[in-house]
Amino acid sequence: MTLLAFSSKARIEDFFVKTEFDELYEDAVLSITVSLTTTEPVLLQATLLDRVCPTATVGSDNASQVGSGHTILKIPVKSPRKWTAETPHLYDLSICIRTAVDEEPLQKIKHRVGFRQVEIKKGNITVNDQPILFRGANRHDHHPQFGRAVPFSFLREDLLLMKRHNLNSLRCCHYPSHPRLYELCDELGLWVMDEADLECHGFYDAVAQPLNLPDSMDYEERKNHTFGKAAQYTSNNPEWKEAYLDRAIQMVQRDKNHPCIVIWSLGNEAFYGQNQQAMHDYIKATDPSRPIHYEGDPQAKSADMFSYMYPSVKRIEKLAVAEGEDFTKPIVLCEYGHAMGNAPGALEEYMEAFRKHRRLQGGWIWEWANHGLWDEKRGLYGYGGDFGDYPNDGTFVMDGLCFSNHTPTPGLVELRKAYSPVNASYDNGAIEIENRYDFSGLEHLNAFYRVELLDSE
Repeated sequence: MTLLAFSSKARIEDFFVKTEFDELYEDAVLSITVSLTTTEPVLLQATLLDRVCPTATVGSDNASQVGSGHTILKIPVKSPRKWTAETPHLYDLSICIRTAVDEEPLQKIKHRVGFRQVEIKKGNITVNDQPILFRGANRHDHHPQFGRAVPFSFLREDLLLMKRHNLNSLRCCHYPSHPRLYELCDELGLWVMDEADLECHGFYDAVAQPLNLPDSMDYEERKNHTFGKAAQYTSNNPEWKEAYLDRAIQMVQRDKNHPCIVIWSLGNEAFYGQNQQAMHDYIKATDPSRPIHYEGDPQAKSADMFSYMYPSVKRIEKLAVAEGEDFTKPIVLCEYGHAMGNAPGALEEYMEAFRKHRRLQGGWIWEWANHGLWDEKRGLYGYGGDFGDYPNDGTFVMDGLCFSNHTPTPGLVELRKAYSPVNASYDNGAIEIENRYDFSGLEHLNAFYRVELLDSE
């Protein structure tokens, strides 16, 4: 436990950083909203430093004497290096308060800043004016010996393993992760969907069992029969509004300053009702700079995107062209490619559809790792009742791209090829190389290269 001491004269209660680019996405302004509690006016200063050259000040803003409440500081930045999952450039921001110019700070906060702007443009999720393609996986907190208590070194290696296998995104399922995860994603470069700690799909069973729905009925049709009724328990029940709002508030207020987070998610499999609408309204009022996801909102009444679980390739291709090129909201697959058994299937086919249709912006494989726990006595990874636990999820905790010790399964090896950002093919005496990065980092590179092969004779 760490005990923090603050000055009795003044303290920084909170801060919120936002980066806003000009129309050409060339120059930017760093906006910092600082919340202060003071007994007397203080001097407030924000300084931005270049991590590449730590002694170089990029810009600063000094507020005059300020008191309790919110103060906004703005630092114009000429041609900042942009933050993306492929080029995770960061700057060092310091915020300090003093009673006088020459005195030591009463408090100083340091934070890493990434310049990036998330928008919905022409129906696509864009970052810095560029549509992106999510090549991701769903991630739970898991360690083979410590369960949900994941050491930092283990977490870092997990994210490096994702990067080595061409993943560029993760979905926090189904709760906000440890704060250090977002720091690592800022540093290493991963798009993050941060998700509120909300799931109540057990009510689905309570509603569905008496209906005796046929096994042949697909998930989307089952939704039509069950979700409205299941929502009446909590999601569309006004008595639960504050509990739902609390989950949105806790997520956004804790994690809002991380550039890696490009989507807020209202939760998972909790149907849809007025309480999700209240979460949406709070988030949009607090942070309109990020789009909102929620798969349980099938008509995308609140969500900024349509989201689906485990649709076939044929179905997503139909959805992709249903509105032609005039669509206003993109499609993402929050869960697809269920990684149980040898490997998830149709990975190349999904990726071909994602690349073919502008409206399809990728998704997240279910899921990152098996959840087995090491049984010292038997010398194996136990799960699904092996420890006398009941009820349990049986084999459905063994559906990951990694084994329980977080080494790659054959499925992850296959996914690395499907997610590859570079593709090479042979055509009529030449090798064609395709660059599939969203941001190459080198503006002069073209998407395609053709290398002619010389006759060996």
